[in-house]
Parts: sequence; structure tokens; C-alpha cells
Amino acid sequence: MARLVSHYSTFLTNWCSLVGIPTSRLTTEIAATANAAFNSAVSKMWGDGQWMEVCPYGEARFLGNRLTYPNNQAKSAVWVATAVTATANNIANPADGTVTATKVMETAANSAHRVVQSVTNFFPSTSYTVSFYARPNGRSFQYLLVNDGVTNYTAFFNTTTGVVGTTSNFTTTTIAQQPNGFWLCQATFTANVAATSSGSVTLQLSSDGSTLSYNGDVTKGAYFWGALVQQTSNTPVQDLILEWDQTGEHAIDVVFNVWPCSPFASNFPSQFGYNLLPQGIQIINGTPYQYVVYNNGVAQNNLYGAPPSNPVYIYYRKTTPLFTGDTYSASSTYSVDQQIYFTNAAGYGDFYKCVVATVATESPTTAPASWEIIPFYDVFLPYCTYQSYGDWLVADGQLDKAQAAYGIAENKMGDQFDIIERQMNAISPMKVQSHLTSRPAY
Repeated sequence: MARLVSHYSTFLTNWCSLVGIPTSRLTTEIAATANAAFNSAVSKMWGDGQWMEVCPYGEARFLGNRLTYPNNQAKSAVWVATAVTATANNIANPADGTVTATKVMETAANSAHRVVQSVTNFFPSTSYTVSFYARPNGRSFQYLLVNDGVTNYTAFFNTTTGVVGTTSNFTTTTIAQQPNGFWLCQATFTANVAATSSGSVTLQLSSDGSTLSYNGDVTKGAYFWGALVQQTSNTPVQDLILEWDQTGEHAIDVVFNVWPCSPFASNFPSQFGYNLLPQGIQIINGTPYQYVVYNNGVAQNNLYGAPPSNPVYIYYRKTTPLFTGDTYSASSTYSVDQQIYFTNAAGYGDFYKCVVATVATESPTTAPASWEIIPFYDVFLPYCTYQSYGDWLVADGQLDKAQAAYGIAENKMGDQFDIIERQMNAISPMKVQSHLTSRPAY
């Protein structure tokens, strides 16, 4: 069964037909009333079930990462690009299979071809593990450069043959094959005794495993995903917490499960224990030995279990979006996170969020990379239409009719539950927990 995306304009058309107002006669005030009822209905149905559309299953996340937007090297606000063109969400990543890996292609410039992100938390004499996933796309050689404010740590990786090339100052370097043609390139080092808070991480292309500046070829590059800088000594307690709203990821509304490895790799995957905190989800590993957690080098407390490896895999529900925004104006400029309502050439209207600041005339059609649609799924359409109609009837004093509309809405939601629970058999197992352990029970 295809899980489809609908359009807000479709809801509005259906709602207007029930209310008895042609869409051509829709006033600003009535449209605002419909929008408020719609957002209320979406929020209710969103939270009433583990809908596949809004509850990612087994999504890979990174704990304790000193980098932000680890999967999106096209995010120019944090990854500074030199002589490359980066395209986010280009192919499936090697961990959970979602299309979140970034394509990085050379320009024709005679230059270094790289992306760089600043790191502000390198502590002196502290151990770090740095890693990234790479897949060649015309360029087999990738170069890693880490600077802790004093020392450069460098390594070449051949992501065609799986061989580590020339390195300097890293303690260890490894490369390991991963799904979908990717390789996990990993290196460790101990920061200089005089390390500062002004470091950086560079992911760079190389033509031959030694040359770093050359005339680029626009047909050549690589795919990157999962760039990670993890502190591995004096581990701060916050490194074991997956934040509710992690930079560069969907915000988490409710968490259902956490695994140390992909749940798609096993019928009965092992599970992490976890505690829910105001800051996020604190992961508890079941390894039966005690270790000390540090915060900036100061012992905080003792916990049982070893810090988990990265990434971890989560089953969660996204936070409910707010479908709101002014109608798009071609003469206006928009900043990041502003929302608009835009109608495309086919006549479908949807809400969009700005992800890259725009200039005049840059619409979701003319500058699609600058906008992100706020998806409205077919699974919600029937319920939201009748629930919103019921709210309209209540506001109009037609309480008896409102109850009938609410009854139809509940039946529409029940139909969707029947599809996923009985027809599709998509029922999550009950989780049975004991001391520091958990397992699914069917």
C-alpha cells in the first residue's frame, strides 16, 4: 500500500463543501477559522496513533556529537564549502536506509575541494574519535583533517579498495565496508596539551590519495553521511543523552524504543534501556560494570553500563507541525524557519518552511532547495475534514450536527487504525523490562 501525501488545499476544498461555502468566496476570517480547526484536528490524530508517516522506525541518530548537521554537508550555515557543490538528501544512507546522504561534487576550480565545520569543544589531553561514512562518486580518495586549535591530524582513505593511506598524528585509523557502497572511515587521537576551543573538521576530496589542490571535475565527487566527533575520555554525562530537539534532526515528541543496532537487521533486536529526562533520552547500556561519568574533566557520578556506540536507532513520533503562514509574495524575502502558504502551477496549495534565506521571486518552485514542504498525509485527510467541520458547527451553535460530524470523524480515524493494525498487521510488540534489560514480547 502506498502511503500518500495530500495537500492542504484539498482539505480546504473538502471542508468548504461541507460548510457550504465555495472556495472562491472564502474570506480571510473564515479561512483563519478553518486553519485553527485544522491544526487542532491534526494535533489530535497525530498523537492518537503510531502512524507510519509520522513515527520513524529505526532511525539512526548520533549521541555526543561535537558536530551539527552530520548528515547534511549542504547546510552552508555550518559546513563551509570550497570548490564543491553539495546536495542534501541525495541517496540512501548506510545505517537506516533513508535518503539522507549528501552528494558532494567538485567544481572546475583549481583549488582544494572540501567542506569544513568548526568545533568549539576540544579539551587538552582528551581522547576523541572522529568518523564519517563515504561512498565514491568518481573520486575514490577522501581526506580527513582535524585541527584541535594547535595540531593537525590527517588521513587519506580509499573508499574503492578499502585501504587507509598516509596519516599523521592520529593514534589509529580504520576503514570498514558498510551497506549501500559506503565505507566507515574512523580515526582516533588525543588532543594537544595546549588544545583550544577553536578547532575544525574537514572532509575533502583528493584526486590520487596525496594531492589536495587540483583542477576539479564537475562529474566527480563522493557521498558523505554521519560525520561524528565523539569525546572518548572524561566522557561528559550529556554525551549519553539524545536531545528531544537535536540540531539538524526532526524533533522528538514521544520515544517508543531505542536499539544499539538497526532493528531491520534482526527479528528480535536487542534494546537499550533508557530514562526520560527534561533534556532528552538518557541511554542506559546493559553491560554489567560500573564507570565514572565526567563533566569537563570533573567526576560527576557512577553509572552502570558502558557508553553506547554510535549511531543508536530510535522509534519515535515527530512533534506535530503547525500548518500556518502568510501567503507567498514574490516581492518578499524570507529568512530561515519562516513559513508560507504557496500554490503551485497545478493549483495545489501547501505550507512551506524556509530552510535557506531567499531573495525576491525565490519560491518553492523557482528555488526548491530553499524551501521544505510541511507534509500533510492522506491518512489524516478524512478525519481532519470532519473534525474541523464539527468545530465549525459548534462555533455556529449547531451542537447536534456537530456531534454527528465528530462521530464521522472518529469512524474515519478508526478506518485508518483498522488498516494498519488488522489489514497490515503493523502492531508494535509490547516491551518487557527487567533490571537494566528489555526485550520485545509477542
